[in-house]
Amino acid sequence: MGDVYNNTSREPGAVYTMIDIQHEIKIRAPQQKVFNAISTLEGLRCWHSAKIDGGPKVGDTLRFESVSNPIFRWQVAELDAPKRLQWECAEGPGDSVGTSVVFNLNETSDGRTQVELAHSGWSGTHGNYRKCNTLWAILLHHLRMYAETDTANPAYR
Repeated sequence: MGDVYNNTSREPGAVYTMIDIQHEIKIRAPQQKVFNAISTLEGLRCWHSAKIDGGPKVGDTLRFESVSNPIFRWQVAELDAPKRLQWECAEGPGDSVGTSVVFNLNETSDGRTQVELAHSGWSGTHGNYRKCNTLWAILLHHLRMYAETDTANPAYR
């Protein structure tokens, strides 16, 4: 949270704080392995979506497509291996366009990787905020399963 945004209120001059989705998960896998899973097409196809096109480098756009779900296009805004990755939503349903997702990865003292995800830029908890909150939890579970077992099982096909 932190940016000021004129939310859905109809009152002139009403000012609100932007809302973030935040999740954290610990994965029994090395940090570099987890980073590769979130930052390469091969890795993303194993836990996120089976059909992903585009490029994984800064400035490139990733296009996520699946049956019965809207298409998402995320522009890679930052890539700091093996610690941090940021995407900005260029195409998606409703109020998701213009939001950004940051993955922060840190090694824990017991050898696991802690993944902190923040999906920022929401104007409130209406619209797609609630759906995305739930979907990120599901996606992070798939990421953990893939990184810990090397078994591909994308959440979306």
